[in-house]
Amino acid sequence: AMVDLVSGGLRKIRDGARQLASSPRAQLSAAPENPAVRLQMAQERAAKVNASIAGVASDFPAPYRFQLVKEASKRGLDPRLMLAIMKQESQFKPGARSPAAARGLLQLTIDAANRYGKKAGFAHVTEDMLYRPDVNIAIGAEYLNELSRMFAGMPEAMAASYNGGEDNVARWLARSNRNDDGVFASEVGFTESKNYVFKVMSNYRAYKQLYDAKLNPR
Repeated sequence: AMVDLVSGGLRKIRDGARQLASSPRAQLSAAPENPAVRLQMAQERAAKVNASIAGVASDFPAPYRFQLVKEASKRGLDPRLMLAIMKQESQFKPGARSPAAARGLLQLTIDAANRYGKKAGFAHVTEDMLYRPDVNIAIGAEYLNELSRMFAGMPEAMAASYNGGEDNVARWLARSNRNDDGVFASEVGFTESKNYVFKVMSNYRAYKQLYDAKLNPR
């Protein structure tokens, strides 16, 4: 359902863009002679396209833009992938807490925080600190940076590892062809992790369509 929602929304954007980009000569020949009427029709078309884009964009916001771009840029990460994971992990709620005691925007455990906190610039991390967006994003970025190094920057593998663990992902990668998009996801052995990867990658495609690498709206 998530894939259908994203695909449908992005298709509306593309269709609307094609409508605005169609030949001016063809538009004028089909439009009434009255310039005021032609202007009104053009404005209505533009309004429809903008409404379609706004409708999809509202489902894919880019909160914490400054912190995400800052921490992602330090490590050569794509902040849109971080947003895609954050959307799936916490729906952008800094106070989120899972039954497994994962906390904050990127749902970090205290074990992960202790492992990556110093590299992220925090000598000592407490559980309550993980509810702070700046702390959570910085440590989460360091964790994703480690996964990027382990899996050659492959977004699907990074997402799968974030959910299912590095050792499992290494095994699933060995069964897949790294050069074929989507093949890896089909090799993920845990149903929960497989669904997680599909959802994160759907989010990621949407964010790449809607925002540039600095999270400026397109």
